[in-house]
Amino acid sequence: MSLTPIDFHSVVRSCIPQEAEVVVLKREGSPAAIIYADVDGDGHPEITALYRYLDNQYLFSLKNYSGNWFPIASAATGRMQELTDFAAAPVSRREGWDLVIGWQNERESSSELDIVQWTPTGFQRLIPPGTFYNHLEIEDMPGRDGRDGLCEIALWVHEQDQAYNVETYRWDPYRLVPIQDVYSYYFQKVTRYYEDLARDHPDEQVYRSYLEEAQRKAGESISS
Repeated sequence: MSLTPIDFHSVVRSCIPQEAEVVVLKREGSPAAIIYADVDGDGHPEITALYRYLDNQYLFSLKNYSGNWFPIASAATGRMQELTDFAAAPVSRREGWDLVIGWQNERESSSELDIVQWTPTGFQRLIPPGTFYNHLEIEDMPGRDGRDGLCEIALWVHEQDQAYNVETYRWDPYRLVPIQDVYSYYFQKVTRYYEDLARDHPDEQVYRSYLEEAQRKAGESISS
């Protein structure tokens, strides 16, 4: 097994049209939309990336065979929005990580969630359009039976000023569903967020109200 570092950007560039551009995320540092993770479940990581070519953006995965990279899936996304999130995580299955993608909502300062899974016949979208958020976190959160090796997703949706509605989701079994059994874990983080806001803005009662709600949820562990 070679220990030579992989130049991911060069590998991706060598496998896309010369006129194409590797997509970059709309965030600090403008990182390239390139992931190194096992998406097909064979125990070995692949390179998965997004590139822009002509009037579309394309998602594709590359596998290393004896030192050479070959595509194992490629698909047009049908989107030209900017990218806000691009990650791989075991959301719907432990082997073969899903791609979690955030597309910039052109009319608002929010993103639309997309979850894509590699299959032997190509990429498959797991959720329908229409799930919007302003911030997301992906983590294997401990529920009533502890951590299970699958990741939950927390979506923060802006409501007013610096206040957000926060909800946690889990894949079960064919769709994302809101869950409450991780509240006692995750809402400790939400509580700290509103504690800081309430301290920094003592005259803003709205943050005190959000803090009290987060504290209530952090003190609960309700079976979903």
